[in-house]
Amino acid sequence: MREKARRWWPPAVIVVVTAAAGGLVWAVWRAQNRSDLSTFWGFAVAVIVPVASLVAYLTKVRGPAGAGLDRPLDELADSLAGAVMDQWTRAAADRQLLQPEPIPVRWRRPVQPLAGPVSAAVGSRQFSPLPGLSPVREEQLNRGGLRDLYAVYGGLGSGRMIIAGSPGSGKSGAAVLLLLAALKHRQQVPPEDRSLVPVPVLFTLHGWNPRTERFQSWLAFRLQQAYPLFGGRRSRAAALALIDGGKLAVILDGLDEIPEEFRPVALRSLSQQAAFRLVILTRSAEMAAAARQSLLAGAVAIELLPVDPQTAADYLTRVQLDPPPSGWRELIDHLRHARGSPLDQALSSPLTLTLVRDTYGSGDDIRELLDLCAGSGHALAPEDIEDHLLDRVLPAAYEPVPGGRPPRYQLEVAQRALSYLAAQMNSHGTRDLAWWRIPAWVPRNPRVLVTALSVGSITGLLTGLAIGIVAGRKGAIAGTIAGHGTGS
Repeated sequence: MREKARRWWPPAVIVVVTAAAGGLVWAVWRAQNRSDLSTFWGFAVAVIVPVASLVAYLTKVRGPAGAGLDRPLDELADSLAGAVMDQWTRAAADRQLLQPEPIPVRWRRPVQPLAGPVSAAVGSRQFSPLPGLSPVREEQLNRGGLRDLYAVYGGLGSGRMIIAGSPGSGKSGAAVLLLLAALKHRQQVPPEDRSLVPVPVLFTLHGWNPRTERFQSWLAFRLQQAYPLFGGRRSRAAALALIDGGKLAVILDGLDEIPEEFRPVALRSLSQQAAFRLVILTRSAEMAAAARQSLLAGAVAIELLPVDPQTAADYLTRVQLDPPPSGWRELIDHLRHARGSPLDQALSSPLTLTLVRDTYGSGDDIRELLDLCAGSGHALAPEDIEDHLLDRVLPAAYEPVPGGRPPRYQLEVAQRALSYLAAQMNSHGTRDLAWWRIPAWVPRNPRVLVTALSVGSITGLLTGLAIGIVAGRKGAIAGTIAGHGTGS
């Protein structure tokens, strides 16, 4: 019944509004004292324009999910797969996840409880293994590397996986590589099996309130936002049809970045509503706190491990000249003979290793990083080294890029703006930049002044327009009366 109502109320409103507007314009046209055509046409335009806008909007929202799709679902899924591949291949190239080879992060079963029993996830019959893959065994989930994630994702009976880790441990990079591996596998399976392999999509959980909105509805909206493929009248219907038809797999980043009170609710909602393969990325501590209140039913959890010093040294060797410049050679040798120094600990995450790679060139004096540790007058913490590397990010980001446009803003302007944003976000206790809240950060008095000026200008404009129309109308009526008097 609700679907029927949703299908028929837009055309019903279109008919009623169009008839009412047409009747109003016709009545004015037929009025005996209509003599000023310019006034009439101004009135007609004032009625027709908003009615036309309303009709256009109602035309877009007309129709239930899944109705009136112009393309078969499998063809739509193939088009989406191409768009997702283009999007995330570019993103992976920008992050240098493809060349050089990504940092070989390892993972294991988490020490703290983040999910239910592994046996429940492995023994589930919710999903069959994807074509070309084998069912996952329990021993495969004890430990592994990034290359093993797709076998877990595609062979797990429950289809649900949690990838946890500490800040900077490489969760987002792991998600991008997993998504690209899934798309590559989808391309390589025989054409007759391709419809059995869902298209993976990757979104952050920002903006979803699990208390008031079903996940499928939010996901359809995000698909509309991200991919022009879902433009046009049937965009929402097409997105919901793919979701309900089992043509999508969903990777969700940032569970730890939504409000703390929403996290258990989100896990409970996803447990009940997600009928597709699902991967959640989150920080370990935040996931452990949420899991104490609500589990993601049937999920298996893995935790990304810190990068050991030998692996870090090998990676920095691969991204440098051969042989490395002297300063780089000292840093690499230091890591190979690591003894748990603050520098070794600081460079144990993909984040800090990529910061070293991206903010120090081959010709830069990397010795300053070693001198920072050796010359500090106090016990240096790994966080101090991370802060030093982060301080180098903006200057490196505003270096001219070969073949690219010069930065739109000067480095100093960007530093001031970003420092202000960071201070405001810190004062509000959030890591999420909600752009629509930025106007509220302006002090109250300037906001009141700008609002008053805007409202006053609009009010004055509308008042002047109304007075002009009334005056013109009175003039037309007076002219009509005078004409009748002369004629008599």
